[in-house]
Amino acid sequence: MRILHTSDWHLGKRLFKLDRGPEHQHFLNWLIQTLIEKKIDVLLIAGDVFDVPTPPHQSLEVFYEFLHRVSTETKTETFIIAGNHDSGLLLEAPSKLLSPHRIKVWGKLSPNHEDHWIKIEKEGEVLEICAIPFFRSYELLPQGEGDALVALKKYVTKIKTHPQLLMLHHLAGMYEAAGSEQVISLSGVESIPVEVIKSFDYVALGHIHKPQKISDQSYYSGSPIPLRFSETKSKSVIIIELKNGKMNSELLSIPLSRALHILKVSESDWKAKMAALEAKTPLTSMVEVQITLTAPRVGLIDEIKDQLEKQGMELLSYLPFYSQAERSEKRHEKLFELSPLELFEEFYKTKYPDSPEVPHELKDDFKNLLEKARHATSQT
Repeated sequence: MRILHTSDWHLGKRLFKLDRGPEHQHFLNWLIQTLIEKKIDVLLIAGDVFDVPTPPHQSLEVFYEFLHRVSTETKTETFIIAGNHDSGLLLEAPSKLLSPHRIKVWGKLSPNHEDHWIKIEKEGEVLEICAIPFFRSYELLPQGEGDALVALKKYVTKIKTHPQLLMLHHLAGMYEAAGSEQVISLSGVESIPVEVIKSFDYVALGHIHKPQKISDQSYYSGSPIPLRFSETKSKSVIIIELKNGKMNSELLSIPLSRALHILKVSESDWKAKMAALEAKTPLTSMVEVQITLTAPRVGLIDEIKDQLEKQGMELLSYLPFYSQAERSEKRHEKLFELSPLELFEEFYKTKYPDSPEVPHELKDDFKNLLEKARHATSQT
C-alpha cells in the first residue's frame, strides 16, 4: 500500500497583490501525475485546504476540479481533515456526494470516537487510519472541565490489531515554524507531546508550513508552495509505503513553479546583486528588495522595477532602510510648543538622519495638507 501525505495548501492565498492561483494549479497538476506514476493508493490532505473559512468561488472550483480528476484519472482514495483556516462544516457539506468517489472528509470533531477511525485494505495490507480535524477546547471538553490531553487520548487510542496511522492538524512535538502559520493551542497545551501519539506507525501532521520530522515516523509535510519570501526551504510531500506490516517513508520534492527572492542590497551594490538573480521557474519570479539608503532617492524604485523587468522578474515588495548616523538630535521638553510643521520636520530628521533637510516639495505638500485640514475643520 502506497500513501501520499500533503497539507496546508491554502487555496485562495495572496502575497500582497499576487494571486497564488497559478502556483497552486502547477502543484495540483504535478500531484495528479505523481498519484498516477507512483501508484498511490491513499492521498492524505492534513488540513488547511483553503486560506480562509469562506473561500472565493474560484478556490472552491479548483479544489473540486482536483477531486474530480483524482476520482476519474486515478484509483486513489482521498482522506481529508479540516485545518484551523478551514470551515469544517463547509468541507463536510458535500460528503454524501463525495463518498461514492472514494473521498472521505472529517470537518468537525464527533463526540463518537469511532467516527474518526477507518480501516482500509489494499494489496493484502490492512491499515487503520485515525483522522482528527482541527478542534477547539470546547469541542474536546464540552463540559468545560477535565484534562485536554486525557480527552484527546480517548480519540487516538484503539486496540492495535493492524498498523495504525494518525492524521492530525495541530501543533505536536518540537517543531520549527516557517513564520506564516497562525499560532494555535490546545486548551492551554502549547504542543501535543510526542508520547501521546508515539503508538502510531506514522503520524501525518498539518499546520506547520516547513517540512520536517518531529519524531520517528511523525512528519509535517509542510505547504506545497512558499507562502512568504522567508520560506526558502524546498517544498515536498511524503510518500509512505506499507509492506509486510511495516511502514517506511520518503520525501518527494515538489517542483518550484515560482521563485520568491529576497535581495538585501545597498545604494551602491543593488545593480550588481540584482544582475546575479536568475529567473528559472515557469512562472515569473517575484522579488522583495531590502535596500539600505542614506536618504530617500526619487525614482529609485522605478529603476529597480525596470531592471527586474529586463531580467524577466517582478518587484513585489520594496523595503527601504535608512542608516542611523551618530548625531545629536534636537529635543523639546513639551511637544505642544511645536507647530505642526515643526513637528513634521522633527519627525523627518529622526526618520532620515542623514538627509540635510526636508525637501522643499515635501514641505510644500505638507503645508497644503495642513491648509486642507484647517479648511475642512472650519466647514464642520
